[in-house]
Amino acid sequence: MHTQHIKRVTGIAALLALTAALNLLVWTQNFFSFIVLAPLALAAVFGVAWLATTLLTLAEHSALEDRTLGGLNAVLSSTVFLGVCIVLYLLVGAWDVSWDLTEEGRRDLSPQTIQVLQAMSEEVDVLCFFLQVDEELVAIARDKTLRFLEQARRYTPLLSVEVLDPTVDRARLEAMEITHASVQGTIVLRSGERQRVITLSGGSPRLEERDFTNALINVLRKTEPRVYFLTGHQERDILNEDEQQGGSILGNLLRGESYHVERFAIRISEPIPPADADIVVINNPQMDLHPVEIEALDAFISGGGRLLLFMNPWRQALPGEQLRPYMKERFGIAIGNDIVVTDQRANMWQAELTVDNAPFESMDDGFMEFRGAYNLGHPITRAFDQTMMLQAARSVTAAEEKPEGVHITELLRTTPDFWAETDTERLLQTGQARHDPGERKGPIPLAAAAIMPVDKANSPGGYSDARVVVIGDADFASNANIIIPGHINFLLNTFAWMSESEDLIAIRPSGREAPPLILTDAQRRNIAWVAIMLTVQATILVGLGVYLIRKRKRQ
Repeated sequence: MHTQHIKRVTGIAALLALTAALNLLVWTQNFFSFIVLAPLALAAVFGVAWLATTLLTLAEHSALEDRTLGGLNAVLSSTVFLGVCIVLYLLVGAWDVSWDLTEEGRRDLSPQTIQVLQAMSEEVDVLCFFLQVDEELVAIARDKTLRFLEQARRYTPLLSVEVLDPTVDRARLEAMEITHASVQGTIVLRSGERQRVITLSGGSPRLEERDFTNALINVLRKTEPRVYFLTGHQERDILNEDEQQGGSILGNLLRGESYHVERFAIRISEPIPPADADIVVINNPQMDLHPVEIEALDAFISGGGRLLLFMNPWRQALPGEQLRPYMKERFGIAIGNDIVVTDQRANMWQAELTVDNAPFESMDDGFMEFRGAYNLGHPITRAFDQTMMLQAARSVTAAEEKPEGVHITELLRTTPDFWAETDTERLLQTGQARHDPGERKGPIPLAAAAIMPVDKANSPGGYSDARVVVIGDADFASNANIIIPGHINFLLNTFAWMSESEDLIAIRPSGREAPPLILTDAQRRNIAWVAIMLTVQATILVGLGVYLIRKRKRQ
């Protein structure tokens, strides 16, 4: 009886000491610390004492009782299993690997990024400068950057990635004329003589896909298409940062995709457009153009130039109007003096454009040509699947009589419940409208693109055709509204088509995701202890309680 008592006490003591050691190991995450090794050694001593008393009990009975032998076998198996678990835990702790299970880490690259990577024809070096310091934000930025670049390398063998320390490889930085490297990381993309630098900063630094894709486009492009915004008619200014009236975000987006952006005015005394312009943009003029300005633009377009026109509705037709008649006669694009409205919604001015075909199912005309609101046959809208919100737009349609040699495509359309309200003055004054006889019923085209062949030998840009796009709304490109992804992609797709950079026509990367959750050491230890030890111990205690209750009932 004395031996049985010792065996019971040493067994319980061994289990308690082992439990304490495991809890302390998970909490400290340091197997070789004294507070872990001390209870573990105590558990080993009590375990040996328990094993010795068990063997002594077996010897005293001169036989191996099945129950005792089974218990001994279970303890030995558990001890071996525990040893294996400890060894695996130490190996995993020494294995420097992690997985990004956030939405950002699990999402695929955008179609545009994949398209640009697959179209690469020359090697691009990506130099990642990160300080080798034990800093949480730096480690997160480095790990996320390298995971993203590894994902990008799946689509091309021409992307070379190298990780450097700016303090050790200072000469490399200076050779690239980089005077300052961010503490949180600096990424350099190089191809030939062209390079772009991405500086990581902020409370949640990481290499943004949008920044990477724009930098990649910049270093791969041999030239920068030049985009000139016309001034002098109260147009929306690309330098204006005002939320409603400004267009600075559009200018910044174009610069991000390697366009050279400037403003210009056509002087009446010397009506000559910029000789080096590739694209001229007229962004919501509040006044009509002078006939001399129209002649200058016509000369520019006749030489293979490209024209993009945004036009909000005017309150009433202007006397002696020049721009709208010119667009109709020269390119077959009829810009309506109207406002597109509906009586089916609370906001009668707003046209929501999507790929939903349901509103058009009762129509025969144009059903196969369009997918929802977007034309399937034009590169700008062919694969477009995002939502646009146009408000107070005017109709833009292909004229019944088209100029010889000009090909016109209507790009966008409203749902059938809209019509083109021609009494714009009453509508703007009272906010009320009704469909009158003679007013065009929906679907109403809202944008059109035209191509006109030109003599390539006489084209300063070397283009074989002139391209014109007219959009019956301008506010969707303002600083307040351009942030909608559908607006960004439609606009940049338009510029890509006009500059014959159709490899850039795709859905672009979205912006920054939510910042990562930064945990303190104590918080990480708490989570690990709850996940590993608390759950297991609670399960064991519940099982032990059930066993004791059943045992008491049997007695």
